[in-house]
Amino acid sequence: MLIFIIFSFILYLIGSFPTSHIIGEKLYRIDILKIGSKHSGLSNIYQYSSKKIILLILLIDVLLKGFVPTYLVFNFYNEYILASLFLIIGHNWSFFLNFRGGKGLSISIGLLAGVNIFIFFILVIFFLLFWIIVKLRDSAMPWILSFIITVLVIIFDALYLHVFFQSLSKMSLYSIIFVLLLLLLRRILVDGEYNNFNRRIILSRIIFDRDEK
Repeated sequence: MLIFIIFSFILYLIGSFPTSHIIGEKLYRIDILKIGSKHSGLSNIYQYSSKKIILLILLIDVLLKGFVPTYLVFNFYNEYILASLFLIIGHNWSFFLNFRGGKGLSISIGLLAGVNIFIFFILVIFFLLFWIIVKLRDSAMPWILSFIITVLVIIFDALYLHVFFQSLSKMSLYSIIFVLLLLLLRRILVDGEYNNFNRRIILSRIIFDRDEK
């Protein structure tokens, strides 16, 4: 239990590193927590950034914050794989930003890739399919639908087909499910707003990442 707590604390601090917020302040002299959607994720600094800066943010959030720590835990300390969820918790509710943060999408992609790289390819394939079919400039809907379908595919294969993910442990499977739940929770509880919910607002937040379609 103590080791799990230590892993969780370390991974939480790693996830808490506010990449986009730091770049916004240092390069563009802006506080992205006060503009746009008022969160510290890539999508809120995207319009101010060059392609090189966007790639840098993705490299840090997806690869360094998400993939590398999860890969190490999954392959060397698999019994503590649930602790990797604290990467997302740190990203979404950062200690360095007074427990504000991003939406958890980029770091979740890295986390899933760290568990199984094949999951990453399935996720990207579904995203591209939804992106082409829906034809929206906003990527929120294709991404969240891709996560939902990918997790369902993983669960179905792990429990029934045993083709691609039969080697996943129960803890790894639980981690994947909780990744999706954290993504949905972060979208529903925008800036900690718990009141005035209705089904239309909740559905819009989950699918379109905002209160109105």
